Amino acid sequence: MEVGLSETQKEIAALVLAVGLLYVFARVGYQYFFGERFTFYNIFHPVRRITAKERQFITEFLIPFQQFSVEQKRTFLKRFAWFKSKKAFVFYGEIANSEEIKAYVSASATLLTMGMRDFRFERSITRVIVYPNTYYSRIGKNHHIGEFNPNLKILVFSAEDLEKGFKIPNDNLNLGIHEVAHALMFETRSKSSWEARRFKVGLAQIKRIYDQADFQKDLKKSTYFRAYGKKNFYEFFAVIMENFIESPAEFSNKYPDLYDTIRRMLNFDFNEPHWRLKKSP
Repeated sequence: MEVGLSETQKEIAALVLAVGLLYVFARVGYQYFFGERFTFYNIFHPVRRITAKERQFITEFLIPFQQFSVEQKRTFLKRFAWFKSKKAFVFYGEIANSEEIKAYVSASATLLTMGMRDFRFERSITRVIVYPNTYYSRIGKNHHIGEFNPNLKILVFSAEDLEKGFKIPNDNLNLGIHEVAHALMFETRSKSSWEARRFKVGLAQIKRIYDQADFQKDLKKSTYFRAYGKKNFYEFFAVIMENFIESPAEFSNKYPDLYDTIRRMLNFDFNEPHWRLKKSP
C-alpha cells in the first residue's frame, strides 16, 4: 500500500529544493561577477582598495613596477589588492612592519602571474605565516628562512629575509619570488586550462634542459645561478625564477633557450616593454 507525502513533508521538500537552488544560483552568480571561489572567507573579506601610501611604497621597492605601462600598473595594483585582501596573514613575534611584509608577499605572487588570467593561487595558498627572522620548522625539522607547504597550502617566511630580497633588487636572491614559484608549480599541477597546460609544457622543457649532461656541467661552474639551485630540480626552478625577475637582460643573454621557455610559460617578458597582459576572467 503506497502512502503519499503529507502536506508538511511536501512543504519541507519544496523548501529544501528552493534553498538548494538559491545556493546554486548564489554560487554561480558570485563566481561570475567576482571571479573567485564562493567561500565564506571570500565573502567576508572583500577586496580593500590600494591606498596612496601603499602605491607609493610599491613604487619605491618594486623596480619592475616602475617600468610598467599605465595598463600594466592598473592590472598589477588590482591583483595585488586582491591577494593582500584574500589571503590570511598570520604573524608570530614582534614584527613592526607587518603591512610592508604583506606587500612584499603580495607583490611576489602578483609579479609571477602578471601574464596569466588565473592569478589567485586558490588551490595552493590559503595562509601566509611570518616570523621575525629564521625559525624552526617542525615539518622540515630544521631552521628555515622560508618554505611552501603544499599539503597545508601555506607560505612561511622570515620577515627579515623576505625584506632583504627586495632591498637589493638585482642580486638574484629574492625569498618571496622563490617560495611563490614553488606554489605556482603546485597551483598548475592539476589544472586543465590552456595556460596551465602551457606552464606544464614549459616546466617539462626546463626539466629536459636541466637533465642534460652538458647543462649540468655548466651549472656546476656557473656563478650566475646561486648554489642552492643545484640541490634538485624543484629548487632549481625556484632559483631561476628569481633570476628571471631580477636580471632578465643578463638571463636572456647567458641562457637564451631557458629564458625563452620561462617567458612563454609565464606569458610575459620584462625585456620587452610592450608585452601584452592577459585580461582577467
